[in-house]
Amino acid sequence: MIGGAMNGLLVRLRSNGRLTARVAAASLAANLLGLASSFYTMLVLNRYVAHGVDSTLVALTVGVVLSIAFEHLFRHVRLRIAGRIGRVDHERTATGAFGVLLTAKAGASSAQADSARREALRAPDQIDAAFGSATLATLFDLPFAAGFILIVALISWPLAVICVAFTLLSIGAGLLAQADMRGVGRDLAQAGADAQGLVTAAIVGRDSIALFGGAKPLLTEWQRATHALRALRERMSMRQGRAQSAAQSLQALQGVAVTAVGAVLVVRGGLDVGSLIGVNLLVGRALAPFSRLAQIGESVAMARQAQARLEQFARTPVEPPGGTMLPRYAGTLEFRELTYTPPGGVTPLLRRLSATVPAGNILVLKGRNGSGKTTLARLIAGLAEPQEGAVLADGVDIRKFAPAWWRQQIGYLPQEPTFLNLTIRENLLLANPRLSEGELHTILHRTGADRTVADCAQGLDTPLRNFGHELPIGHRRRLALARALAVGGRLMVLDEPTDGLDAEGTAVVYRTLIELARTGHTVVIASHDPRILQGASLVLDLDAAQDGAVLRAGVGAAAS
Repeated sequence: MIGGAMNGLLVRLRSNGRLTARVAAASLAANLLGLASSFYTMLVLNRYVAHGVDSTLVALTVGVVLSIAFEHLFRHVRLRIAGRIGRVDHERTATGAFGVLLTAKAGASSAQADSARREALRAPDQIDAAFGSATLATLFDLPFAAGFILIVALISWPLAVICVAFTLLSIGAGLLAQADMRGVGRDLAQAGADAQGLVTAAIVGRDSIALFGGAKPLLTEWQRATHALRALRERMSMRQGRAQSAAQSLQALQGVAVTAVGAVLVVRGGLDVGSLIGVNLLVGRALAPFSRLAQIGESVAMARQAQARLEQFARTPVEPPGGTMLPRYAGTLEFRELTYTPPGGVTPLLRRLSATVPAGNILVLKGRNGSGKTTLARLIAGLAEPQEGAVLADGVDIRKFAPAWWRQQIGYLPQEPTFLNLTIRENLLLANPRLSEGELHTILHRTGADRTVADCAQGLDTPLRNFGHELPIGHRRRLALARALAVGGRLMVLDEPTDGLDAEGTAVVYRTLIELARTGHTVVIASHDPRILQGASLVLDLDAAQDGAVLRAGVGAAAS
């Protein structure tokens, strides 16, 4: 347990040298002052009781009360300083973990994967709590326990031998308790992650659960999960209780041994009564830090598991910070031998797909639900990666581009648009910070989103909540289309842009597509809308993707 705690603290202590020195100094002062009560007992019993001088008792009592007060003050100051050790490291670790989450290479995720991410993001707090100020105080008190034993040895070496023996027993009991709790801590962390996975599944799939009888089986799983958690917590509590009980029993046995041996020494004239009682107090102080180690055993064991989860999460592949950037993207797009299988899937959703889209064309992705239209749109946007083949832009594999640069070339409208919990203005300006106020209003007018903004109480400064889901789907799609246009890229990728729109909203989409075609944009649209299919210059039929010739000229190309 001591070794695990010290290993976890080494980096923090080294990177906070000045604070560590201040904690050590406060610990030294507090422990030196802690000797006062033992010496007070010896002096009162040996001096005052023997001579009965009241002024001596008063002086000693005032002195020990002041010592106790200052000891309390130094311990309080130590806790405050110790709380600052590792603060920067904790914030850096927590920020790094969240940064991995934000920059992780995107792909389909399951509820289990989501719960694992949540557990990994909780890990920095669990580690920080395990090695907090109380734990630091205990660990800094350990070296002074040796000093107390040395003082006991100067008074009576037989009693010091007893103290050393029980100290070693306490260390051994602590190590056994740590080993005992390690496996339970690992199982407890996994059980917690499983329970969080069920919570995620219940939130994400609440409509399906309500409509299609999913409540009963999910509730059964939840009962099983909570029962397992309860059982594991009880096992952990029992192990922690046994460790604490063992520490208390060792402390009591030490008191018995010291008293018995000390009594023999007193009878034989090798020790006086005052020294015996004072030694008892010193021995108790020497053993106390080791006894407290049992109380922090659970948190240290959990911190180890949290550290393992954090290290595993840190190995998550992330997007590269840099890459290729073209002087200008002309707008050509190519799919070369593209193969994609969803995570956990068996059958490829796209297989050896090849097609070329010249700049300025409108490509419509056609196919039944589940044929891969949304997947292909995500592959183009760089939100997923193929297992084989590549998506090329102006002849360059988009995986070689700097992700930030490539996304500045794409206006992307997802099938289910979401927003950040910021204002409407902030959401649009994040897509393109260079937009002027006039350009912003022009884009809103082009997409019909200006009426949505006008209906909001604070206009563009209206904060969006719940990722924009409090807005009706039609309003949300118009704002999402405005955001896609705000990027100003040469490539537009639109996933079912007319779904959920009324006749007026659909007309806005048609008008926007015509304007994009006139201005030479390359447009990729996943849609089953007949009018959009009529306006296509190229149609990619994903239902026929296994048959070879899937790309054909659209009606729009023939008409032109």
